[in-house]
Amino acid sequence: MLALLAALALGVQTPHPARADTTGRLPAVVTRAPLDTTAAVNVRVLAAPETVYVGQQSTYELGVFLDTSVRDRMRRLEAIAPEMRGLMAYEPPATASGFPTRTVGQHRYEARVYERAVFPLTPGRIAIPPARLVYAMPLTYSFFSHEETYELRSDSAIVVAIDPPVAGRPSDWNGAVGTLHITSHVDSAAGRVGNPVLLTVAVAGRGNVNLFPRPQIAIPWASAVPTVERVTLAADSLDIRGVKEFDWVVTPQRDGRLTIPEIHYSYFDPDARRYETAVAPAMPMTIASGTLASGDTGLALPRYTLRSAYRGPLAPAPYTRQPFWWLVGLVPVPALALAVARRPRRARRPATPARALLALTRATEPPSTRELRRAFLRAVAARVRDRAFGTGPVPATLAEPGVLARAARRAGVSVTTATAAAALVDELDTASFSSTGMPAARASSELAKRVERTYRAIDREACRPRGVAYTAVVALLLAVAVGAHAATVDGDAALFARGVEAYQSHEFAASERVFADITTRVPRAADAWANLGTAAFSAGDTAGAALGWQRALRIEPLASDMRDRLEMLGAASGLGGVPAIPPTPIALLAAACWVLAWGMLALNLVRRRTPGSLPFIAGALGVAVVLGAIAASVDSRLAARDLVVVIQDAPLHDLPALASDRTTTLRPGEIARVVERQGPWVRVDTDGGRRGWAELDDLTSLSRD
Repeated sequence: MLALLAALALGVQTPHPARADTTGRLPAVVTRAPLDTTAAVNVRVLAAPETVYVGQQSTYELGVFLDTSVRDRMRRLEAIAPEMRGLMAYEPPATASGFPTRTVGQHRYEARVYERAVFPLTPGRIAIPPARLVYAMPLTYSFFSHEETYELRSDSAIVVAIDPPVAGRPSDWNGAVGTLHITSHVDSAAGRVGNPVLLTVAVAGRGNVNLFPRPQIAIPWASAVPTVERVTLAADSLDIRGVKEFDWVVTPQRDGRLTIPEIHYSYFDPDARRYETAVAPAMPMTIASGTLASGDTGLALPRYTLRSAYRGPLAPAPYTRQPFWWLVGLVPVPALALAVARRPRRARRPATPARALLALTRATEPPSTRELRRAFLRAVAARVRDRAFGTGPVPATLAEPGVLARAARRAGVSVTTATAAAALVDELDTASFSSTGMPAARASSELAKRVERTYRAIDREACRPRGVAYTAVVALLLAVAVGAHAATVDGDAALFARGVEAYQSHEFAASERVFADITTRVPRAADAWANLGTAAFSAGDTAGAALGWQRALRIEPLASDMRDRLEMLGAASGLGGVPAIPPTPIALLAAACWVLAWGMLALNLVRRRTPGSLPFIAGALGVAVVLGAIAASVDSRLAARDLVVVIQDAPLHDLPALASDRTTTLRPGEIARVVERQGPWVRVDTDGGRRGWAELDDLTSLSRD
């Protein structure tokens, strides 16, 4: 599929007339390519020159040679150029007129040539795959004759790329190769402190114009922010040359008669095989005083003020927490339970041992001593097992007074109560199984009351030490957590204050680093994000300004100061637009409608009648669903999980490969939407319909959380 896409990108080319260079010489493939005289059609390729420097032009030449005996009979002729990995190719210029001929022995061939300028991107031996030639010939000389299709393949073309030499390489050389010169100009030679002017530097000459790197400039009395780039190619020559213009927004920070220094641009000349430096002359400017000037220090004051108070991380919206969804999920339960309750009731569950004991002690007719003893032991066993161990003694083992006393003590019962319970069990044993007593003898009312009092004492005192300890541990842990949170907030507040101090001292880069450290640890610190954007903007970091202000506004959608600054930056509309609607009130209103509707339904079911307010209940449920969908939509836009900010110049490629053609370049601070990921590449869409593949390292996520 990749090869097919590359073939489509290059296009199906019909070989055009060969073009002589400026000296009148024909393409090398016409004069140098060996031909097979036994074939009526030959297809040959080569690269000239074959060995070049990285960034130097080589010309890919595809030649189709037609014997004059078959030239007039040929009906279709299509040459398909191959995919060129590791090379950047330029479209050929307009075709010339006429086809040269070449005679080999007794055969005379007409040459049709397809040429393309290519530039190697990396050093090494690059093999260009064979090209394909498809043509058709009639079976007879009749005009209506059927035709037969043929396909030929060429050999591979080889390009050997070498790095420019290390010897003599200037320290400021950044990869430019060609024969170049530079010029510069500003849109106005007069300005005012704080009012930006446009500086344009043009790099012109022969070479890989699209990949000319941006010059390095340093203006001590102004800040310079790089902006757009423009490329203009010469359309009348296969020898690639043109002009690439680079713009900067220069904001003066001092007044007076000042000068933009000379701009130096180092490049490697492959023809002379040495490094050269092009120089753009200095440009004088007259800068008037402005509101941003400082009369004492000569330093520019920051354009925007910082937020001086640190509020810590803002609490996340209620609908992002589990209790909110537990409430929403459990609200329908009462109504559903009442609806189920209208069905025939099942048999009542058996009474607990404690209730069975109390029922015996309060009965009108006193129970037998054996029955009273059995109920007491069961109740005590259940109480000790449930509250002390989770698993514990069974009623039969508690018949021994010593066992009961120890079990009660382990469950937290006092010594007095445990001793009284043991004595009571011993008395019940004697009354139930003595040799003189009757097994079915009735217990006295006084004995039944003692049994009830003893069990209530055990139930009241059991497990009290454990409950107190558990409460103390929980309280201690909460105190530690609150203290740790307070300590963290205090530490961040001190760091926040240092960042504000650095900004006020005009140390914008240091201030940006401080606020970036806070946001790394506290992602929901809106104040730190806002100050990060302001410090980055003052330091000339457009990408950092867009990132900080965008994230601050997405945490606080009603923050008017952040919205105004994004509008100034041009990042408050299109993909960077942030809805000025907080989703929390909408979500809470939806939850209130939801609770009201289910509550009214449950109330009607309690009264066991057909709901008279059924339309109102249905309407409330509908409103809750609609408001919930709106809140989810607004929250999704604020979260910006598929948006990224361009942090450095990001070329857009047709395919996820460095060697693929480039369509445009995204500038720092632009917002893009990620639509597909493939390894270190992402396919993005931007405002204005621009789309393509960009490297992930040139982007950073705008996600709010």
